[in-house]
Amino acid sequence: MAVERVRDKIPLISPEGQRMLGEASAKQTLLLRLFKEQENNTFCGIHSSALIMSAKCLGQKYPDPSEQAKCTLDEAPYTEGNMFSFEETKGALDFVSCDTQGATMDEIYGLLCAHAFTVQKVHVNVSTVKEFRTLASEALSHACSQKGVIVNYDEYDLGQDDFVHGHFSVLAAYHEITDRFLLLDTWFNTVDCWVNAEDLFRCMNTFDKDADKYRGFMIVG
Repeated sequence: MAVERVRDKIPLISPEGQRMLGEASAKQTLLLRLFKEQENNTFCGIHSSALIMSAKCLGQKYPDPSEQAKCTLDEAPYTEGNMFSFEETKGALDFVSCDTQGATMDEIYGLLCAHAFTVQKVHVNVSTVKEFRTLASEALSHACSQKGVIVNYDEYDLGQDDFVHGHFSVLAAYHEITDRFLLLDTWFNTVDCWVNAEDLFRCMNTFDKDADKYRGFMIVG
């Protein structure tokens, strides 16, 4: 049975989206400053990891949110372009495989662990939207980005692209009043947007044939 695509999203660039950002009960300014779209078609998971890893590292330099406006993209220690220069990455991922077909959630989990990050990996077919909301909003409440959230979902079902299905991106904020997460979409020409928690959970609760598992999310610390 066909799944109805998500259309009830609020663009971050809209007046309402900006108002929600100001009202957000949990927000990661460093991640918002570091964010940019991916360059390699198949590196969404690697790029998402680099963003979260860099935000955590820079959060140690700029722990006070009032100082985070000084942070620039040039300070990011991990990028999509340099990830395979690290021995930890080479030991966890095969470049040719990633360059041709991307990576599964298990492989991105292995990448993060290889770099000594603590990761809680959750496949949502054995989880609930309540657990997702609780874990993700708590992680995003760390203003110094000592925790982060990577989501693995179906991009088509979320209504972000007409052709892409399996995809990784990062979350940057939570708006409790409307129960929406701010999704920073790493894919080209997509809209960074506020997505209802239940809608995002449904798009994560999709089957990845390459991994032979359901998709989900990771809490990175």
